[in-house]
Amino acid sequence: MIFNGGNALDGCPESYDEANKWVDFANANKIEFHEPKWAFDCGFKLDFDGPILDVSSRFYPPKTHYGPKWDGTVTILLLGKETHKESFKCETLDQLKIAVETFIKKFTETLNV
Repeated sequence: MIFNGGNALDGCPESYDEANKWVDFANANKIEFHEPKWAFDCGFKLDFDGPILDVSSRFYPPKTHYGPKWDGTVTILLLGKETHKESFKCETLDQLKIAVETFIKKFTETLNV
């Protein structure tokens, strides 16, 4: 069985320079960081990959200038745009871990994945 063999037919790039020129053209109007992008890999197999849904978070530790609790947010982004933000204030790091992971689990269950 040959996976990457065979001769190139019409429409297949003949070099990685040609393939990279097409990729640059195909991705030229994709300005969003999270938007899927085109790419060739070995054997000129073509991919259209990228995240659709992202989770971004920031938590500040208990310190005199932040406050007495773990304090922060989890932001859900769809194609780089904020769709939901959840705030957390927890006494301990273990409580924060449980609260954030529970939130993410419930959120993903609403997506039916």
